[in-house]
Amino acid sequence: MKPFLILQLRPEDEAADEEFASLLARGGLAPEEVHRIRLDQRDLPGGLVLADYSGVIVGGGPGCVSDAPADKTPQEARIEAQILGLMPRITKGDVPFMGCCYGLG
Repeated sequence: MKPFLILQLRPEDEAADEEFASLLARGGLAPEEVHRIRLDQRDLPGGLVLADYSGVIVGGGPGCVSDAPADKTPQEARIEAQILGLMPRITKGDVPFMGCCYGLG
């Protein structure tokens, strides 16, 4: 099985770790069956190949795509741009997707 790509947006370590543990537990996944990227800490890697994954899971965060741009921190705006930039590739590639509490999906 190909791993799942888990993209996390939460800047709080405890909240991000608890969300990650919940996604693994509820998804019946082991840590070695996922590729976790915390977008609060780093950008999406260049050359990300979605076909290398069984699906994409986007976690929740402090912001929402429907928030006014003026209300977003620079970090929230950067993360949102990356996620929204990825969505057309997910749709075009018919990649399984689950969005959790960010106004997507």
